[in-house]
Amino acid sequence: MPLLIESVLPQLVGGVDSLLARLTAEGQARGLSKDQSDGVIAVLPPNLAACGCFLDRLTDIWRYEFGSPHRVGNELIWGVHMWPRVPLLFDVLQCAQRRLSPDKLRAYLALIDDIGRHLIHLTEMFPILRVSPVIPADHEVSGLGAGNRTVDWVIDPAGERRVLVDVKRRFADFFSQMEGVAVDGGATPQHDVGLLFRSVEGKFLPRNSAEQLQGAWIVTDIKQEETELQTAFDALDPAKVHFAILGDERADVCLLTRGAEHRRFLLELFGVQEKNERFLFRRGEVRT
Repeated sequence: MPLLIESVLPQLVGGVDSLLARLTAEGQARGLSKDQSDGVIAVLPPNLAACGCFLDRLTDIWRYEFGSPHRVGNELIWGVHMWPRVPLLFDVLQCAQRRLSPDKLRAYLALIDDIGRHLIHLTEMFPILRVSPVIPADHEVSGLGAGNRTVDWVIDPAGERRVLVDVKRRFADFFSQMEGVAVDGGATPQHDVGLLFRSVEGKFLPRNSAEQLQGAWIVTDIKQEETELQTAFDALDPAKVHFAILGDERADVCLLTRGAEHRRFLLELFGVQEKNERFLFRRGEVRT
C-alpha cells in the first residue's frame, strides 16, 4: 500500500520499506544477535507490524508512518508526529520488554498500537530509557498517589529516595501557539505555560522530599519562556511536586527542582544532562 508521505511530501522520500524489515536492520546495526533482535520484533502489535517506512532525505533516518495530522481550527497540521523514528520505536520496545511484567507489557503494547494515541503512550518509556537496568522501576503503580490514580513510574534505587514520575505528552500548548500565529501573524506567540503542569499536582499526595521525590517528565513541541516556566512551577504545591523535567527521548533535558540537593541525584538517576537550549527562551530575545 502506498505511503501517505509519498503523496504529500514525495521530495522527502529516499526509499521505502516495511517496519519489520527496518526494525531487523536496526537490531543488526546495534550489534544485537538475531535472537535478541527477533525478540524485540516479536512483540510488535498488529497495526504497527503492518506499517510502512520511508528514508527521510533530510535526516537520513528511517521513519514509520503511524499518526494523524493535528487539527488547529479549520487547518490540518502535518508534521513529524505522523512519522516517528524507527530507532526510537526500537528503544521503546526494548525498554518495555526489559521493564514490564508480561501482563503490563501486553497492556502497553495494545496502547501503542492505537494510531490516535501512539505518541502519547510511546512517551511513557522516555524517563526510563537511561535508568540503569539494575535499578528497580515499576510502571502504572497504584496505592502511592492520590485516590485511585496510578503513578506512571516508581523508581526505587537501593539506599536512596524513591522517585515517583508522572509522564505527560503535551499538545495543548502547541495548539495554543499555532492558533496565536494564525491570528497575530508575525507576533510573538503567547500561550499559558501552566498547561504543561495541568493535573500533575492531583496525582500526588504531600510527601517529604528527603524521603520520596515526586515530579513530572513532560514532553512538549515548543520552547517555553524561562521566567514564565519557573513561575508556573513555583506555583505548584511544593509538598506534592518536587521536580519537573522537560525532555524527550534524548539525553539533554531542562530540570526544575525545589532544591539544589535534588539536582545531581535526578540527573544521575535518569542518565541525562541539563541543557536548556532546546527547551527555553527569554521573551524579547530571538528564538532559534
